[in-house]
Amino acid sequence: MKSLPGILVGLAVGAIVGVLLAPESGKKTRKRISSESDSFFKDLQDQLQSGLDNIRSQYNDYVDSAVSKTQDAVSQVKKKAKY
Repeated sequence: MKSLPGILVGLAVGAIVGVLLAPESGKKTRKRISSESDSFFKDLQDQLQSGLDNIRSQYNDYVDSAVSKTQDAVSQVKKKAKY
């Protein structure tokens, strides 16, 4: 997961270099770069949102687990306090 940003940058640079070296007119090349960069940033946004959703889910699971463990501990302390 740590290498994901490097991979994404490498893919973007490779795509741009490939488009720039292609034997097409400047207008077509600029359109293609614009289209591919839009697609790249949309994909990046989707991946970032997915990552944030994953982090949010893990955080909520952790909080739920901590609440449950705390409630169990309080319950055990209450039981022992009654004896």
